[in-house]
Amino acid sequence: RIYYSARLPNKGYVPLGMRLDSWHSFRNIKSNPEFAMKKSSERNFAFNAIFSRDTNDDRGTLADIIEGKRHKYSDLTIKTSIAERWSMIVNGPQYDQLDTDAYIEVMLDSVFTLAPAGHNPECYRLYETVEAGSIPVMVKGDLHYKNRKYHFKCREGLYKWYDAPMLVLDSWKDLFPVVEGLMADKGALDEMQSKMIAWYDKTMRKTVSEFEDFMLDNDVATAS
Repeated sequence: RIYYSARLPNKGYVPLGMRLDSWHSFRNIKSNPEFAMKKSSERNFAFNAIFSRDTNDDRGTLADIIEGKRHKYSDLTIKTSIAERWSMIVNGPQYDQLDTDAYIEVMLDSVFTLAPAGHNPECYRLYETVEAGSIPVMVKGDLHYKNRKYHFKCREGLYKWYDAPMLVLDSWKDLFPVVEGLMADKGALDEMQSKMIAWYDKTMRKTVSEFEDFMLDNDVATAS
């Protein structure tokens, strides 16, 4: 698995997918005979905000918005777990990040999942979000910006997601008013969810096919 970059357009690309520990948690939860993927209209949280502040300056700005006055004056039911520092290891009492079982449970019960850019524009959270039937939320600056401090090594790193029917905001300041408006129409939320899942399934199948073709073409080139 590698990050996508327009700097390497002809290289084989395998999407990041879910983080391994998240995948194990998700598989265990789905193995319950009573498990059923909730529609957006049936979920308890309007959105979740589960991230660490220190991997990107904009995450600190987002955290301040969520923890500030806009949160206090909003009626949205949300779940937040914002750590001061990122850690690769999250499943332990000594870490202030949410453990992966709780993380996946929250996503499965959230209409939207905030996906602010971290070390790179493409991140595990995007895949985990859609696998859980939640809808990713990003800002245009993270989705399209090509030359900023955190993205330059992965130019157009989210190119494969440009046409995804996720929620893309002009600014994180728009988060609460936009989500509040969307939450008022339950039928439209279910439609957004269905479109997101259908896009993801089609895109992943296409990506697998392209990678297989890439490998087969390279095998032929090597053999000749």
